[in-house]
Amino acid sequence: MLFIKKIASFLKHDSPNSFVLISWGGMGDGILCTPALATLKKQYPKHKVILYCTKKHHVPVFQNNPNIDSLRFLSAKTLWRYPYHLFAYVFKPTLVNYISLAFQHVGLYEHIYKRSVKEIVGDIFGLTVKDLRSSIYLTEAEDKRGRELLAPFQNVVIMHINSSIAPNHHWILERWTQLVKELPEYTFIQLGLPAEEQVPGAIDWRGKTTLREAFSIIKHATSFVGVDAGLSHVTNAFDIPGVVLFGDSNPIQWGHDNNINLYKKTACSPCYFYLWKERCPYDHACMEAITVDDVKSALRCQVARNLRA
Repeated sequence: MLFIKKIASFLKHDSPNSFVLISWGGMGDGILCTPALATLKKQYPKHKVILYCTKKHHVPVFQNNPNIDSLRFLSAKTLWRYPYHLFAYVFKPTLVNYISLAFQHVGLYEHIYKRSVKEIVGDIFGLTVKDLRSSIYLTEAEDKRGRELLAPFQNVVIMHINSSIAPNHHWILERWTQLVKELPEYTFIQLGLPAEEQVPGAIDWRGKTTLREAFSIIKHATSFVGVDAGLSHVTNAFDIPGVVLFGDSNPIQWGHDNNINLYKKTACSPCYFYLWKERCPYDHACMEAITVDDVKSALRCQVARNLRA
C-alpha cells in the first residue's frame, strides 16, 4: 500500500474544481443528459467537466459539446491514459468526485416519477434543470452533409423502428409497411442497423451512415416517426416535429414536447424495467393498441407543422 501511495503521489491529476462524469446506457440516455450538462456548466463555469464514455456510441453524442472540457472513451485499452482517475476509482474513490449517469433506478419507480428524465438527471447533480432542450453540436461540414443527402427528396420522414435493448418497444412490421403505403406523398427514409427489419417502400439507409450523419439527416428532415429509442431523442436536439410510439415505457419520463407521443396506457404499462428483455406475457397489448390511423394522423399533423414554420 505504501508503494501504491508513492506512485499515486507522482501521478498528474486534475484540479479539485472538476466534475468527473461516467456515462452509461444507450445512445438516447446520453442525449437525455445534455440539458443537465448545460445547466452544470452554467452554474459552475470555472469547473472543469471531464466525461468518460463507457460506450462508443456515446462519443458522437457528446462530441464538440462546449459544456464538456475533456471527452474520453473508457475501455481496457484507454485506461492507462488516465492513471490518476483509474487509481482513484479502484483504490480510493473519495479522491475524485465521480458522478455516474445511469437511469435504472428511475425505471423501477416510473409509476411514481412524474417528471422527465432530463429533470431527474439534474437531481443527480443537485441542480434544477429549467431548459429541457437536448443538445447535439454539429460542425458546419456535418450540417452541410445532411442537407446534401436530403436535397433530392421532398417531405422527408425519417423512420427508426427498432430498439436494440428493448424488444417490447417494437410495433409490428406489417403496420410500418401499411403506414408507408398509405402516405405516398412522403419520402420515408429508414435509418438504423443493417440487421434491423427493413420496411418495404422506405428508402433503405440502414447501416449506410455514421451516427453523426444520421444526426444531421434528422436535423434537415421534415419529420420523424419511430419507437422510443436513440434516434427519437435526436429530434429534440433540433426541434424536429416527430411521432414516437410508446408502449412499455412512459412518455412522461422518456418523451419530448416537440413530438406527438402516442401512448395507449394499459393496466400493465409501463413495464420496461420490470420485464427488461423478457417477452411480454400479454401479447404486446400496449403497442397493439396503436393503430396505423393513429400514427398517420399524428404524422400528417407534424409534417404540416414543420412546413408552416
